[in-house]
Amino acid sequence: MRRTNGATRVLLSAALMATLAGAVAPTAAAADRAACVWTPAILPLPAGALTGEVVATDGSGGYAGTISYGADSEQGGRAVLWKNGEFTDYGNLADPEYQNWVTVGGVNDAGTVAGTAYRQVDGLPSAIRSRNGRMERLPELPGADASMTEGINDHGDIVGAVETTVDGGPHWNPVVWPADKPGTVVELTGLPDAEAVAVGIDQDGTVLVEVDHDFGRVPYLWKDGEVRQLPLPDGAYDVITRGISNGRVIGQVSYETGDDSRSVLWDRDGRPEVVERGEDVSGINRDGRIVGRTDDPSWREFGVWQGTTLGSTLSYAPDRGLELAVSSDDGTVAGRSWKIPEGRDEPTVWSCR
Repeated sequence: MRRTNGATRVLLSAALMATLAGAVAPTAAAADRAACVWTPAILPLPAGALTGEVVATDGSGGYAGTISYGADSEQGGRAVLWKNGEFTDYGNLADPEYQNWVTVGGVNDAGTVAGTAYRQVDGLPSAIRSRNGRMERLPELPGADASMTEGINDHGDIVGAVETTVDGGPHWNPVVWPADKPGTVVELTGLPDAEAVAVGIDQDGTVLVEVDHDFGRVPYLWKDGEVRQLPLPDGAYDVITRGISNGRVIGQVSYETGDDSRSVLWDRDGRPEVVERGEDVSGINRDGRIVGRTDDPSWREFGVWQGTTLGSTLSYAPDRGLELAVSSDDGTVAGRSWKIPEGRDEPTVWSCR
């Protein structure tokens, strides 16, 4: 990992990284799906930190997320990175006009974290990124009221949205902060004239965009000014996109009849297919491995899919809960787990054994 000035780094042994690995073992899948026994490892927190979770991965053993020292603490909530036995604390936005906590939208292989900070006076968001070991604001469009990041690729391009005022009201505009033009922000062109947010970016620069349309959202792919709409499944009217990787897209689809929703995978040709027993998918890797919550009525079962096929499941244990958030290119999955009852969130990575 590249070292950065000003970051708090703590060297951690491999043994410490694996501490409590056996203490949060989930239940295995049914016999016909027992492809994996998922072995958890709780990532270490610095002294004084109360909670933590993983929300993004660089695909090769690096995990980004947030830790919290408590709402009323001086340290607050901070953007962090676990990689190669090291812990990097990027902190929050060192500006008295902003709250002392941030959210994380993504991380790349260089360890750059994209995120969002929130103003003290009104709680509105501002897009931020890590540089030289700390978080800094990203530029906004002229007349901007707010901004946020949603993803970053290994080239360093960051995507998200900037809010401006249009016809007297707020309007979100999809943008990219290009790595080869530092200090600039570029609005994506060629999309329908509606509110939209760039919600993810692939390694080849393809941007996944959610565009408002008739009380719903429609997914589009944007690259170098060329735009392609992804088709909705029959009867669908709204999509909450969850991720893009190696040309594949996942999302949560709502239908015009009934109140059910389904998880959907769009293949590289843009064809949508329902994910088997997928209730709420959250992450996809370059090989098409997906994680998320299954349709189990307990809401306590999470799945790992290959494409649309459910391969294995992880469930709450009597003494520990869990939630999967990301699927890494190295085959691990990550998120958070907690002791039952009254446990605090702990950043957790599961490996297939």
